[in-house]
Parts: sequence; C-alpha cells; structure tokens
Amino acid sequence: MKKTAENRYPHSATLFKFCKEALEIKYEGNVKVIDQDVGAILGYDPADCSHWKKGKKNIRSLGTIRNIAEHLNIDERLLIDITSGQIGLAEAVFEYTGYGSFSLQGQRLELFKKEYFRNPQKWQAEGANRSFEELFAINRQHIAQLVGEILQRGNFREAPIYIPEVFNLFPHISLEAKEDLPEAVKVISSAHHEQAFRTVYFRGSEIRPYLRFLVAKELFRFLCDSHDPLARNFTHLPGEVQEIASNIFASMLLVPRELLRQEVEKIDSSLDIVIQLAEIFWTSKALMNQRLRDYMENFD
Repeated sequence: MKKTAENRYPHSATLFKFCKEALEIKYEGNVKVIDQDVGAILGYDPADCSHWKKGKKNIRSLGTIRNIAEHLNIDERLLIDITSGQIGLAEAVFEYTGYGSFSLQGQRLELFKKEYFRNPQKWQAEGANRSFEELFAINRQHIAQLVGEILQRGNFREAPIYIPEVFNLFPHISLEAKEDLPEAVKVISSAHHEQAFRTVYFRGSEIRPYLRFLVAKELFRFLCDSHDPLARNFTHLPGEVQEIASNIFASMLLVPRELLRQEVEKIDSSLDIVIQLAEIFWTSKALMNQRLRDYMENFD
C-alpha cells in the first residue's frame, strides 16, 4: 500500500486542530473533545481521522468545508482561509471566538443593574456619585469623537490606517513586534521620573488583522488609564463598560466612518463587499461584518 507523507498537507492539519479547539469552545469545557469527535464531523473512521490530523489527507472540497461550517455554525470563508494558508491557527481561533461585545443590553445589562443597586458604591470612583445611566451608558458619539480627534491629529485621510503611526502620536506608549511571544499581545508598564510608560508587544513580525484590533484596544486602555484629555469621557467608566467601549473604538479607528463611506462608493458592487472592504482596511472579514452592521444601525 502506498504511504502518504506525514504533514504533506499542513493547512489541512491546521484545520483539524482548529476544529478540535472550536468544539472545545462550543462545548464550553463540559465535554472532553477527542480526535474522533473531530473526525465524526465528516463521518471519518479512525484511520481517515488520523490521516487528516497528521496532514496526510487534503481537505479542500467546498462540500466538505460546507459540512464543517454547518456543524460548527461558522462562516465558510474562515475555513477557506485556513485551508488556503491565509491565516494560522491562533488567528483562526480568535476569529471563531469573535471580537467581543459591541453593546451593553439585554440580560447582561439587567445583571449590572441589579449589582449596581445592591452596592452602588462599588462602582463609584472616590468622591463621585454617578447614576447607573452615567456609569453604564455606551456613548458611541463620544467614541467617534475620540477617534476623529486622533485621525485629525495624525492627518489620516486614506485607508488603511497604519497603527504604528497612530501609536507614534502618543509619546508614552510604544508598539513592538516580538517573534517568540507566547500570547497574541502582551503589555508591559513601567515608570521613569514619575512618568508612566507602556509598551505593547504583538506576536510575529507583521501586524495581522486581528492583532491590529487588539493593539488598538490597548491604545484605548492606555488613554483611559493615563487620563489623557482625549479620553476624558471614559476614565470614570467601570472596566466592564470600558471593555465594550474599547471594542467599538478599535473598530472605528481601523474603519473610520468617512473612509468607509468613500470606499463603499468605489468598490465593485457585483463582488463580495465584505471581502473587498476587509482587504482595503486590513481587517478580518468578521470584523468588517461587525463594522458594517454597526455603521448601518448607528450611522457612525
């Protein structure tokens, strides 16, 4: 019998690892996922499953990818990006888990409301006495204003927005690449002559789309923590609210409203709009989907 070289199809092996991690996320740690669970997605026997895991089996047909997408309830395009080698495992898992919350509503909002009225002082800064509405409101207009001031300061007039150039506008925070970083992004804070400094490290030699989003969030956190005048409307917010605001900030910074309007007018409407815009703005397709949804709902 002819032997197939191990890891002949490395992107298929990456797809196997992704599916296993996606199943673990889907089951929220309540089920121990084994290799056969991954193979069962496509009805593979143990031998085929082993070949897929070791990169001996090429997973590339659209029908197969569609079956995996339906089982995991994800966009087929993410799987195509994995099998074509456009994105690696860490980036794929991040895309699958999503970009976090972009609003505070529903059950989560009600939970915060109950906690606030049980112990309102827990959420107050020293000497402050803010209402629930003041503390837990996500003011998108203020976020858009912050992004606008940054873009104006850097004279950014076309896509994509270069994140290193944005960081260069603020002398007390820096952005550096680090190949051997175990996590996607790591933040180191220091002080010199009573001045606080912050260095944001990202993994790899280039800022992949999901890393651009993560480091943009770190810039927002720095502006809040350092009480920069630009972030005057956000420094009093609870951490949970700042986290949502940082997601909105990062998406608006990477895909500014005016530039989005300009590019939408220029793209070929007969082709996939999300793919075209994601390439123009250097974002993932998942984030571009979210940004377009926000833009259509809020016009910001």
